[in-house]
Amino acid sequence: MRIFKFLASPVFMGVLFIIFAVSLAVATFIENDYGSAAAYDSVYDTRWFEFILLLLAINLIGMVIMQKLYRRSKITVFMFHMAFVVILAGAAITRYFGWEGSMHIREGEEQSKCYSGDRYIGFELRDTSGRVVDAHSEKYSMSSHAPGRYREKLLINGLSHELVLSRIIANATESVTDDPDGEPLISIVATDNSSREKMILRRGDIKVFGDVSIGFFPAEDTRIKIMCDSSSFFIQSESPVSLVNMMTGESQAVGADVAAEIKPMQIIALENIKLVVQKTAVKGSVKPVPADRGAENTGTNVFIFSLMSGNKTKATINVWDSGMPGMASGIVSMGSETLEVFFGSREKILPFSIYLNDFVLERYPGSNSPSGYRSDVLLKDKTEGVERSFVIFMNNVLKYRGFRFYQSSYDPDEQGTILSVNNDPAGMIVTYTGYGILFLFIILSLLNRKSLFHSVNPGFWNSALRKRLPLVMMLIILTGTGMINGQKLVPDRRSAEEFGKILVQDQKGRTEPLSALGNDILRKVARENKFEGLDPMQVYLGLYLDFDSWKDVPLIKVSNKELQGILGLGGSMAAFSDIVNIDGDGTYKLSDLVNKVYSKAPGERSKLDKEIMKVDERVNIVYMIYTGGFLKIFPKKDGQHDWDSPQQAVRHAAGKEDSLYLHSVMPMFAEALRSGNRTAASAISASIVEYQQRFAGYDLPPVRRINAEILYYKLMIFERLFPFYATIGIIMLVSLLIMVIGGIRTDTFILKALKWLLLAGFILHTFGIGLRWYVSGHSPMSNGYESMIFISWVTLFAGFIFSRKSDFTLSATAVLASMTLMVAHLSFMDPEITNLVPVLKSYWLTLHVSVITGSYGFLGLGAILGIINLILVALSGERNRERISATVDELTVINYKTLTIGLYLLTIGTFLGAVWANESWGRYWGWDPKETWSLITIVVYTLVTHSRMIPGLKDIYSFNLLSMIGFFSVLMTYFGVNYYLSGLHSYAGGDPVPVPAFVYVSVVILALLSVTAYMRYRKWEKGNG
Repeated sequence: MRIFKFLASPVFMGVLFIIFAVSLAVATFIENDYGSAAAYDSVYDTRWFEFILLLLAINLIGMVIMQKLYRRSKITVFMFHMAFVVILAGAAITRYFGWEGSMHIREGEEQSKCYSGDRYIGFELRDTSGRVVDAHSEKYSMSSHAPGRYREKLLINGLSHELVLSRIIANATESVTDDPDGEPLISIVATDNSSREKMILRRGDIKVFGDVSIGFFPAEDTRIKIMCDSSSFFIQSESPVSLVNMMTGESQAVGADVAAEIKPMQIIALENIKLVVQKTAVKGSVKPVPADRGAENTGTNVFIFSLMSGNKTKATINVWDSGMPGMASGIVSMGSETLEVFFGSREKILPFSIYLNDFVLERYPGSNSPSGYRSDVLLKDKTEGVERSFVIFMNNVLKYRGFRFYQSSYDPDEQGTILSVNNDPAGMIVTYTGYGILFLFIILSLLNRKSLFHSVNPGFWNSALRKRLPLVMMLIILTGTGMINGQKLVPDRRSAEEFGKILVQDQKGRTEPLSALGNDILRKVARENKFEGLDPMQVYLGLYLDFDSWKDVPLIKVSNKELQGILGLGGSMAAFSDIVNIDGDGTYKLSDLVNKVYSKAPGERSKLDKEIMKVDERVNIVYMIYTGGFLKIFPKKDGQHDWDSPQQAVRHAAGKEDSLYLHSVMPMFAEALRSGNRTAASAISASIVEYQQRFAGYDLPPVRRINAEILYYKLMIFERLFPFYATIGIIMLVSLLIMVIGGIRTDTFILKALKWLLLAGFILHTFGIGLRWYVSGHSPMSNGYESMIFISWVTLFAGFIFSRKSDFTLSATAVLASMTLMVAHLSFMDPEITNLVPVLKSYWLTLHVSVITGSYGFLGLGAILGIINLILVALSGERNRERISATVDELTVINYKTLTIGLYLLTIGTFLGAVWANESWGRYWGWDPKETWSLITIVVYTLVTHSRMIPGLKDIYSFNLLSMIGFFSVLMTYFGVNYYLSGLHSYAGGDPVPVPAFVYVSVVILALLSVTAYMRYRKWEKGNG
């Protein structure tokens, strides 16, 4: 009984939560540094991790019994707690009895073969007749199969041997080495303007690179013939080549059909192809070596096995694993028997087959970005007499005889499809049942008037602020319900606005108003929404139509002072002519610096290097405006849905009349702007719009949507809201603190006016989100920027919900909403409206993301309320102790309810994401870092909301401190995963975003506040004692 009480105790629950959360967190960092296989091997696939999950289930069941949650009044709480046990049971069934893999089918082919997702290692020993005399196979894991740990005994030709995995070479490549028992070999790297290929040639080999055939003692004619004698290698070409010594730079011209000696570190130049001789060996062999990850990512690992007899190595077997489905193997003959060692995924033959009629990849007009892809298949089951057609695409699953097929990927040539295959009917049914119970009874528990959510009161926590004598209720309980210069073309504002309504295809294939593109470009180049009073379209047209004058205008942002010095700037803005000598020899001042930066590994780049990359991008953007690269406003008439810039459109004109129009339209528009002829400028803009409507070849956005997008960029709602929220929120918060500490009534006219102003801002915020939704055609939750503006909205929404009980909640959420919007407009966030990637084209996007990001608003409010309570505790004194105690009690109850709603939403949102994942690619939980950190956050806030049950954490100070600290897990889930860890949900590419300095300052301030509040709280605690 004592053991059961311990296993079912809140203390053991807290210990398990901490161990579980830390284990998960460590696993995500292991995955980031060493790959997902290492994370699975170290944590997710281990027995100790399964044991923790088992203990969590036992603890949960035990606490449900000990707390008597099975009572009728608590039945809703009982059911959603038990749902977690059902979910764990479903996960166990999937883990031990489920199967997942992949199937590859080419167009016009039929396939019944698929390969497991798990990898296996083993061997087969065959005699001369091919009969298997010994075999072994087991699931591969990095720890149990590390070099030296995999050992299997076997009898070969009646003698005892041992097969040992002696070494694993990651990112391996082939290398030629000298070997006295070897054969003639040469290693060459072939390059042209767009590709690179490494090749090792043996006698008789012929390789083709581009349109050049290369042979080593070839049996047929090749353009380049390589030969060797007992000491040297020679080349003979059908056309002249140059031999260049890479060390000295010396060049030697070799005529056609003339043999010339070649040596390592020599370049063979032939037309636009270069061959670099890496290694020659008259007697050599090919061995695996690790490749430099900075220079080459091969994606291939080599498993080196040693066949031992006693202390002697009888044979070495190399197994090259490319990571592709199927088994890789190495074979060695030992007398009358043959040993095959293998590594890879197991083959599974299905009782039916799938025929691929057609694979279709759809792209956004004018770009290579996939809009969606699908597989048109025919399912054939001869035993059941079934033959039916089906279209598999993202979020549309083929289900048959317990197997589920998902669209996963496709071949580079777009002639084949890769399907994920899943066979886990029992596990899925149990897991989905658990999800259903969880969602239903979480909602019912919020409605259950007898649940803790409704009955919680300050007495649930100890508080040293309260005096031991009965206190009179304090009155302070909050109730509440032209031209920059004369020489340069500055387009008329109204004419520029008209031209901005013309549609353009951006670089990602989105068809949008030109003014939207102009806004994005100016923000990237100048880091401003306006430039010296000019609208983005005025700047864009000025640059395009009068570049000779505008090239001298300083509009390129250069933030780094060191780079400003290198460029000889007097401030933080540079003109195009400051960086590019376009009137002279065309020298680009950043050329050498840019080449040097890109040659460095990402981790070695300094702040100066990163600024050079940014300025280089801005300069290239300005240059593309000058060349018309962005101005793709004229549809081609080739049926491909691509649009051209004015210069390109002239070349593709359909006839003389078309050619004349395309050739003259932009010069005529420039002249109309120069002469101030608004009527002519407007007519030209209208003619381009008409041209687009006639020849676009696909449905263009309606005029209403175009005008809405222009309005969206004009209003700049979210840029203007964050200082508005911050100002009102800080004034309101400071006023309330002064009123509570000083004993002043809080129901003043000023506070009511501030609340009405916040309501007006919230309505405008809601309108902005709705406008962006309408303009983009999808819910605004598809990237970092959109999710931040939605979190800000939910945060303020939560403040209004709880403002009836305390004005502190509204002031706190106003400050938090402003901070969220401020972060949304930092440099690493991209506010550009973009197309959706295929997997996000689902109703699950709105459902999952809205719920889970909504939870962040409530959890953020809880953190702010915790901070306010710590401030109040730190400022408490003998005179105001009772007033502050009553306020802290009230805010703590609100905080608990806020965190409970946030935790419920986070839990529902996380498991809705699991359902989405299962419906998209057949796996409802894959331990992606985002999934894992969402689970960690659930664990953290479960601990916070249950901390009152743990001795030592029952007081009001601990709860508010934990509510503040817990929010760091939310920040890690959102920012840490999205911008610092790799995974399916990562928004960042390349270098991690630098941690802003204010983050460190904030952590120090919060730590000082926590210590100060603790010291004051301990003082009251001792006084009560």
